[in-house]
Amino acid sequence: MKKEFITHEPESKDNWVCICGNTPTSEGFDPCDAEGNQIAPTIASGWTNLYVCDRCGRVIRQDTLEVIGRNPKAKVVA
Repeated sequence: MKKEFITHEPESKDNWVCICGNTPTSEGFDPCDAEGNQIAPTIASGWTNLYVCDRCGRVIRQDTLEVIGRNPKAKVVA
């Protein structure tokens, strides 16, 4: 299976653009576990720098922007 990566806006590495077109100023992204379940971004919660796209449910590694999975229960915006 081919790896997927999201991108970021040219003017800011903090403004991610998901494959589905989501950005921080539209539905946004939230800290999550490996299954894409939203969690608090703390050591106690076991957070490992993963984020879930709040539009399509893709689970993204913060350091590489690689999509490592997808939450099938994610809210999909038509």
